[in-house]
Amino acid sequence: YDYGMQLAKRGYVAICPDCRGFGERRDEALQKGTDEKSFLTSTCFHLAHMAEPLGETVAGMCTWDASRLIDYVYERGEWDTEDLGVMGFSGGGMQTLWVSALDDRVKKCIISGYLYGYRDALLLLNGNCSCNYVPHLWEHFDMGDIASLIAPRPLAVQSCRDDHLNGPRGLVNVTEQMDIVQKAYSLYGKEEYPLHDVREGDHCWHEEVLDIALPRL
Repeated sequence: YDYGMQLAKRGYVAICPDCRGFGERRDEALQKGTDEKSFLTSTCFHLAHMAEPLGETVAGMCTWDASRLIDYVYERGEWDTEDLGVMGFSGGGMQTLWVSALDDRVKKCIISGYLYGYRDALLLLNGNCSCNYVPHLWEHFDMGDIASLIAPRPLAVQSCRDDHLNGPRGLVNVTEQMDIVQKAYSLYGKEEYPLHDVREGDHCWHEEVLDIALPRL
């Protein structure tokens, strides 16, 4: 999905890095293919296979990368960092969730195709990408708890009704987490957030969330 281009057409500066394990940052042994499918096929399993025995996680490395990218934006000094936002779909939504929760330089964020309960979406559905897993995290926190750290900054979450990643209970697994986040925003008197944009379809991006969450420049 070309949501970087969609942002640019709305007047924003859009920086679209290759995530670890994708594109030119794939694991070396799997960098042979140059077709589009090869660039979009991740090597997260290979990263996690070595990272976790060393006390690292792919989610942690991606969050580190995103924060360093924000450093770069600040160092350039030519863009309005007072309105800096992060947006992503699926694995990009995972990165958006984590960096927005942990780096308050992010002023607004849009998470698409990624915010649901760990048990249903990542444990019962145990064939998900290795980038999702942080050992023992689900014993203490859920995604709603992590997303609550974004409060009171503007947050929009997009979910699709038939997204298989929602888990066997469907949207219920999403709305439970959104309720947790809503309570955090209520503590700040920001009941208008988080915005929850529910669309039809399976695991897919809908551009309409931009019309809801971002003004055209």
